[in-house]
Amino acid sequence: MWGRLGAALLALGLPGCSLSGAIGAHSIDYNHSVEVATDTLLVLNLLRARDRAPLHFTTIGAIHGAFTLSAGIGYDLTAVNNGVQPAGLVATNPSFDIGPLDRQEFARGLLRPIDPALFRLLADRGLPDPLLLHLLVARFDEGPGGRSIPNDPESPSAEEFAAMVERLTRYGRLQFNGYTRLVPLGPRLTAAQAAAPEVLAELRQPGISLRPDGPGWRIYRPVGQLALCVAGPDGRYQALAMDNEAPQISPMAQAGNPCTAEEVADPAITPGHAAAPGFGWYLRSVDELMRYLGAVQRREEAGRPYRIRVGEATPRLFRLWPAPPPRPRFAVEYRGQHWWVAAQDDREDMTLSVLALTAELLNLQKSAGEIPSTGTLRLVR
Repeated sequence: MWGRLGAALLALGLPGCSLSGAIGAHSIDYNHSVEVATDTLLVLNLLRARDRAPLHFTTIGAIHGAFTLSAGIGYDLTAVNNGVQPAGLVATNPSFDIGPLDRQEFARGLLRPIDPALFRLLADRGLPDPLLLHLLVARFDEGPGGRSIPNDPESPSAEEFAAMVERLTRYGRLQFNGYTRLVPLGPRLTAAQAAAPEVLAELRQPGISLRPDGPGWRIYRPVGQLALCVAGPDGRYQALAMDNEAPQISPMAQAGNPCTAEEVADPAITPGHAAAPGFGWYLRSVDELMRYLGAVQRREEAGRPYRIRVGEATPRLFRLWPAPPPRPRFAVEYRGQHWWVAAQDDREDMTLSVLALTAELLNLQKSAGEIPSTGTLRLVR
């Protein structure tokens, strides 16, 4: 009897050993719950954008898991078993914090154009250039008196925009180079002027330097600059300046070689000079991106597939299906109807990768301070 009782007591410790497995399994389940909720909300908002309806955002601020471990023993007095009966139980009580993303900073982030540096990070990650240009560029614009090519899938300009993307990517991938841009300050100086006390005093400022300039000298101020470089038919690259102000990508004077150099001195510019000729690129905000995808969906439902050229393939950019496609990934119910997302197919349908990128851009607008952890709706199972 005592041997059986000892075995039973040992068995009581087994639930504790399995607790780590329960935590791991439920962590995976919670992660899957976040995946389903996030994917569903994203597709719902894109369908709202298709309908030109207001967009609404919520997020799961936290998932709490409470585990209850219980154990017990009993002794069977019947002649059948005549032994100790151990028992153990692990119970879970998850709860969820759900909060609306309706604060000012999140709304501003949705309306703020995408950071040009992010454009570079996404390109360096290997995403196709045509995909990024179609998703992130709102329009190409030559400025006052010049042409403007909006990226509107429902407009006749859609074909012109696609032709522009093809021209920019025809001879190779977009390249990027970060370098030091030397901005000239003031006119060229003679040797005597360069030795003047006021000039020497200015040179004591951080970063300011005096450099040879033709027959004289010139004061320069260093500025970090990121250049986007477009390959040409002759193997040379055209450099475009990337800045935070619109247009976020713009033509620049080809002083030196901004696409390969570590340091380039700008030419002196006279007041009232004309801007460098060419198209400026205006980047979208996340809000504009979602409404753009809604417009693509409207065009698709009107029977006009919206395809982009990526290498030799021409896949659909984005499409939600009212019936299961040949390779469905998941479905979302919206206003009494199911809408399906197809599995990724680089040659036929890029919807899944477009959703993944849009979700990443949305997450960049969220901050810990914007996600409520208290005072929210809590659901308990």
